[in-house]
Amino acid sequence: MPVGYLAIDRWPHRPLDELFAPLTPAIQKDEQERGVWFDASGIRLQYGDEGRYGRAVLATIARAEGTGRIGIAATPWVARLAARLATPDEVIVVPEPETRAFLRPLPLEWLPLPSRIQERLRALGIVTIGQFADLPLQSLRRRFGADIALAHRLAHGDNPTPFRGRTPLAPLSAERALEPPVATQDALEPVFRSLCQQIADALAALAHAARSIQLELVEEADRTVSRFRRLPQPYWTAPDLFAVAWSLLTGITIVRPIVLLRLTVEEHAPAHASQPALFDDVPARTAERERLWQTAQRFAGGRVVRLLEHVPAAPLPELRWRVQGTRNLAAHPLHGEPVHLARRPSGWWLRLGERWIPIRRGGFYERLDLWWPVEHHRRTVWVELADGQRLLLTRDHLPSDGASERPTWRLVGRLD
Repeated sequence: MPVGYLAIDRWPHRPLDELFAPLTPAIQKDEQERGVWFDASGIRLQYGDEGRYGRAVLATIARAEGTGRIGIAATPWVARLAARLATPDEVIVVPEPETRAFLRPLPLEWLPLPSRIQERLRALGIVTIGQFADLPLQSLRRRFGADIALAHRLAHGDNPTPFRGRTPLAPLSAERALEPPVATQDALEPVFRSLCQQIADALAALAHAARSIQLELVEEADRTVSRFRRLPQPYWTAPDLFAVAWSLLTGITIVRPIVLLRLTVEEHAPAHASQPALFDDVPARTAERERLWQTAQRFAGGRVVRLLEHVPAAPLPELRWRVQGTRNLAAHPLHGEPVHLARRPSGWWLRLGERWIPIRRGGFYERLDLWWPVEHHRRTVWVELADGQRLLLTRDHLPSDGASERPTWRLVGRLD
């Protein structure tokens, strides 16, 4: 499937979802750089070829006063490289049979390799991606380790990370003109609650949940102050949206009276597509919890306080529910399997099985109804890997040689 990449030089005044909705069935934002991937398949009947299609995308961005460069190729990584080589308002198309020829003269630095490995390769005279691709993989593994395999596959034009697009959706927005203008934060609270309720109603009509939220305040003399936050987990209720929006407001110093207040949810998606039953406790779950609680009382009488839903998306009850009051992590059969994290020049990496996978983003896990004691809450994080997996990790400390302690990470759940 051909994939396009738009490298944005100047952001358009309209949301990308709105601009791409009539042009492509799926987009994927690039969290590391200023750009977005998009599905470029099935366009020949309407546009003739990928070059004309890419120019049509650039024209749409230009009408919204934005500028950029486009690369179109068989894999997301090659498409991004093509956009990197393009000049402003240019489209570079790399046909799949020409992928390796396109990559050969490009500098070695463009491969995701640690600087120490790049220095050793340059000392051997390897300065281009083509020279690196010609080296036998087994020799590279023996010299540099198993992590070299990903870069070797990329050098051959094979991208192991697939395009994971989503349907571009028009943003949801609610605004209120304030007459007379409001000069204090407290006076804005009822307006905030009303706007959050409008957004929640719009999300409910679509059966969607918000992934991000943006607050805009327009002061007198047309000065606009905006704040944006990507949500730690999908929100869809008015109280949850109000809590996030109000926290954004508290970080703003109001200089002049406010004449317009606007809330926008640009990123939203089906609430149950990736995390079923994350938001509501349906009767079946309630009955299941009661049944498991009765069973837990039989085997741990007096120690069980209640059962907590730990990973709502887990298909098996024994992975979904945790017993509150369990103190000995090692004694619990589901305390988590050890995993290894490593800090590299390119960022954090996580080892799963025989593979090292880069961590794209992560943060503290916001929900505090975990099955382990309270002191472990701030040791619990979620991470999103480059291949799309979202995992829940906890950090504990194990004695090392009886002299010191080193952090040990454990995989305790999957969020998707």
